[in-house]
Amino acid sequence: MRAEKPIIEEETETPVVKGKHQKPLRNSKKGKLLQGGYKTSSWVLILLFLTIVLGMTLAVILSAFGEEWYGTILPEGYTIEWFVNAWQAYEVGEYFKITMEIVLTATVISLILSLPTVYILARRDFPFKQALLGFFQMPFTLPDLLYAIPVASIFYSIGLAETMTGLIVVNLIVGIPFSVFILLPYVESLDPRLEYAAQSLGASKFKLFQRVIIPQIVPGITASAINIFIRMFNTFTIILLISGPKTQTLNVMVFSVLQGSGSQPPAMLNSLALTLMIPLLFFSFLSLWVSSFTQKRLGK
Repeated sequence: MRAEKPIIEEETETPVVKGKHQKPLRNSKKGKLLQGGYKTSSWVLILLFLTIVLGMTLAVILSAFGEEWYGTILPEGYTIEWFVNAWQAYEVGEYFKITMEIVLTATVISLILSLPTVYILARRDFPFKQALLGFFQMPFTLPDLLYAIPVASIFYSIGLAETMTGLIVVNLIVGIPFSVFILLPYVESLDPRLEYAAQSLGASKFKLFQRVIIPQIVPGITASAINIFIRMFNTFTIILLISGPKTQTLNVMVFSVLQGSGSQPPAMLNSLALTLMIPLLFFSFLSLWVSSFTQKRLGK
């Protein structure tokens, strides 16, 4: 009979911890104390920041609507007289009209140009596609001055500066890329079989866009229009460089007035600032509502 080899169990060495048994830092009393201190300090800084921002905003609003405010917690009375005076003194209506003409025109053109671009990016594969997508991201990643100064130099040399046409073209630099990235997920989510069916029934490219694609992405078009409208309404740096006395937008005018305020009453200047803030807040809340409605409608 062959002798069976004894089975030798391998012994695993367990690390020997020298010294007393130590708890992990996060479970120890010191670690819990540090975590508690970190959370407390974070909340204190957040609340302090919100208090300062909301306090300054509230002070501007109360000053703009207050009659007299000297040494009291709240104004003695409230009025809209400062808004009326600012509207008349600085011709706010004219600047608001110019701004709306520029931004609305640029919004429509951005949507018209971005729709076929988005469809090609969503449905076609071609060389340098990723490079083109990266090119559209440049206005979001680069500082405004990096492209604003060369564009302003070119516009002054070709005569487009200080003109309505030039301001519309400049806004397209922001509007088209922003519209492309908002609409791209909507077009990519469409079922391509509907397009194949429409083409098999003899639909042209124009009819395909009109009857099949556009009705399905109406929420995306609405969200894109509102978002690029807000972004272009708020464009400042490049508009400041190429706008002239007769083509200043509302935000550039407000900046110029605040910069050279002189002896103007603070309440009038605050009401002028609110004249710019109120439309931006309204459009921002409208954008949030449209985005929420779109997500519920599409189930995303």
